[in-house]
Amino acid sequence: MKIKNILLILLALSVTIGCKKLEVENINNPDFAKVYSSGDDLKSIAGSLFNTFYEGSHSYSGVQMFLATAADNGTCSWGNQAMRDMSWEPRNAWNNAPNYSYEGTTKFFFDKMYASINTASNVLKAMDGGVKIGPNGADDKLVRAFAKYNQGIAYGNLALVFDKAFIVDENTSLPGATVADAKPYAVIGAAAVAYLDVAIGLATANTFTVPKDWLGTPADVSSAEFARICNTAAARILSYMPRTSTQLAAVNWAKVKTYADAGITSDFSVLNDQYVKWYQEAGDYLTYPGWARVDMYVVNMMDPANQPQHWTDSPTFPHPAASTTPSDQRLLSDFQYLSSNAFRPERGYYHYSNYRHSRYDAGYLNGDGLMPEVMKSENDMLKAEARAYTGDVAGAAAIINAGTRVTRGSMAPVAAVLADVVKAIHHERHVEMFITGVGLQFFEMRKRNLLQKGTLLHWPIPAKTLETFGEALPFYTFGGGTGDGTNSSNVGWR
Repeated sequence: MKIKNILLILLALSVTIGCKKLEVENINNPDFAKVYSSGDDLKSIAGSLFNTFYEGSHSYSGVQMFLATAADNGTCSWGNQAMRDMSWEPRNAWNNAPNYSYEGTTKFFFDKMYASINTASNVLKAMDGGVKIGPNGADDKLVRAFAKYNQGIAYGNLALVFDKAFIVDENTSLPGATVADAKPYAVIGAAAVAYLDVAIGLATANTFTVPKDWLGTPADVSSAEFARICNTAAARILSYMPRTSTQLAAVNWAKVKTYADAGITSDFSVLNDQYVKWYQEAGDYLTYPGWARVDMYVVNMMDPANQPQHWTDSPTFPHPAASTTPSDQRLLSDFQYLSSNAFRPERGYYHYSNYRHSRYDAGYLNGDGLMPEVMKSENDMLKAEARAYTGDVAGAAAIINAGTRVTRGSMAPVAAVLADVVKAIHHERHVEMFITGVGLQFFEMRKRNLLQKGTLLHWPIPAKTLETFGEALPFYTFGGGTGDGTNSSNVGWR
């Protein structure tokens, strides 16, 4: 993706962990004043925030690809971006060394989230210092709400992927920070939701329009619809935060229900623009012929009668025939059968699969397709899940049966039985939402104790970030073996 010069300037001015300080730029700093003193410039800077977040989430350079293989949602024996390293069977620990070939995946993601956070914080700092946006501050509410939204979703991503992170914003700085200043993921997640609450309040109490270029959407977004996007974001963070089924049971599901019920009512999609600014690159690699495939765990979900759940690690394991009458018709519409495998057998036959995801092929052909970031069906499953865990199992089943399970999959309606409802939600997240968001299926497997033993439950602070803090080698890490149940899975689906 091409990065505009202004973003390069902003990244230079933003908080840098490599300098061993975490603080928003001093408003009296001449460089800060030069970049952030004009309302027009401030509005333009704010408009870049979500693009930074989007690139951090979906770039080839980030974590989306290995989260998919670690979750047994996608499968790939190629080494690229730790896809193979995070899907070995049995699982390996994360190599959190500065010279690890794929160390840059977590570092890129970590830094991009902070680039969005820090720029948003600088925008808010300038506004708090008196800079007005638009005639008589007409666009102040828009920019403030958008900055808070980006703080929320970026901190949400950090909380979902890492064991801990640092909290800095327009009111909080950490000069001379050490690793001891990092807060646990639960604290980061709570802060993320609090930022989103501010954005929701501003969008609900005011009328404004979010320009389509800010969110990469086909059309401008009203403040009412933006509030819905923020509500869904908050519901996602709360639902996907648990590291274990014990934590899953402790989620405030009534709060999730409130957010999800006020969430999106249509897909929130980003219009990719031929690789100029918006490109769901990781999704492309997870679906493109010759790259990653659909894990048999997912294929089996759609046709349990004819497709194995796991490819036995043996050269004599028979290549399964194409499904003709799957219980989920999306196996025929959204996926493509492949009669052979190109993966390297010495890296494990268990990587093999007979299907790839093809639903978005037309859009990926020229990089100009409409790619869902958060689907309506995802919000529907959040609504159903919240009801299921607050005693309204019948209400949960009704939502599921009115959705994509039946309308696109032509599957039998799910019964109003808690275990069946939970299984149906799990199914939709793996099938309907393939490649949407970042790490969605990993978070789903994690909170249900389904990740294979030894799979990381979250990642450590990146090695090169720890290196800049002067931490001593070897750096802490997680994963491998039979797991500890706190930082790595000690149970699993197999």
